[in-house]
Amino acid sequence: MTIIVTTRLMRWKKEWKSLLYWLFFPLIMTYVVLQSVGAWQAETKVPIALVVEEETEMVTHLVEEIAQSELLLIHYMEFEEALHKLEQHELDSVFVIREGYEDHILANRRNQLIEAYSSNRSFAYRTVVEIIASIAQQDAARSKAAFVIRQLYKEHGMEDEWSYSDIIVSSQERQQNKALLQTSFTFYAQTDAGEEQSVSSLSIKGVWSFFALLMTFFLFDWIVKENRPSLRPRWHFAQLPFKAYAFGTFWLYTGLLVIVDVTTVLLLSTFYKESITFMGIVSLLAFRLTINLLAFLLATVFTQSFFYYISGTAVSLFLIVGGGAIIPLEGVTRKWPWVELFSPVQALLSETIPAAWLIALTVLLILWFQKGRKSYA
Repeated sequence: MTIIVTTRLMRWKKEWKSLLYWLFFPLIMTYVVLQSVGAWQAETKVPIALVVEEETEMVTHLVEEIAQSELLLIHYMEFEEALHKLEQHELDSVFVIREGYEDHILANRRNQLIEAYSSNRSFAYRTVVEIIASIAQQDAARSKAAFVIRQLYKEHGMEDEWSYSDIIVSSQERQQNKALLQTSFTFYAQTDAGEEQSVSSLSIKGVWSFFALLMTFFLFDWIVKENRPSLRPRWHFAQLPFKAYAFGTFWLYTGLLVIVDVTTVLLLSTFYKESITFMGIVSLLAFRLTINLLAFLLATVFTQSFFYYISGTAVSLFLIVGGGAIIPLEGVTRKWPWVELFSPVQALLSETIPAAWLIALTVLLILWFQKGRKSYA
């Protein structure tokens, strides 16, 4: 092992720039992609102004519901300022929650609850109106239900009555628990709307796994370079056969990449406020070992780096798409659980161990190593 470490350090001394580039390539590219997507999402939101003239519990709940919409970029302003910015086309539309909103709702009056203003450049005005109107109609529907229930109590001479607030709170709890007439559309690995999340449209692990795959395939090109036909005669005079040297170097690279991966996870989890679990670390180590074995065995097949790079890139794309890093496969895997075996990326995303991949690659590694020993003998 000392010979392997010494030889590899000599090569790294000449190639340290390239080595550092590929080691930090996944971290840098993941950060760049996530920041770009976050900026793009912010720019694609519809800017609107909310003018709130009443501070009641019902109005506060209405504003919170509107603010949770991923389509809208909310600005809280005074009425005159909002109209001025609308005239300057800095806002798509303005919505005013007038004083008396809660009284109108409790009195079962649904007309003119919210005033809306738009300009000739309000391209998303109709859509935003539908969003806000649907949220306001929930309050109106709850109020109507409370009104009907109180009327039924009076008609049947019942003494114990629910108050308006009791009925509304009960309906809200039932809606959350039973999800009545409600469908939730979320991106992969997205938490609930009430939880803070920096990047909602992409899985951080999915983005990182793609660049980690590319980095691994490109980093393991040393096998192709050091086993090309012109260098093979030299291994007959070396202290170690090429197979033993390559196998030892494989573990040297694996240890180095594990350190880099753990550091990357700590940095990304800190920056994007992602939690780290024990199974998450275990699945990360299993994923690293799996893709290292895959890149190692694939590199032993080729004699030219160019074709190895093309094949490695193609395999990376296949594993990313098949693993659900780009298109979520939750519905597919529920119907056909065996689809999860297609890619170790799926195991990383679900924090499991790709046992089938590890077993298959380990068997291939043993067969390759035994064949090499026989040829050398």
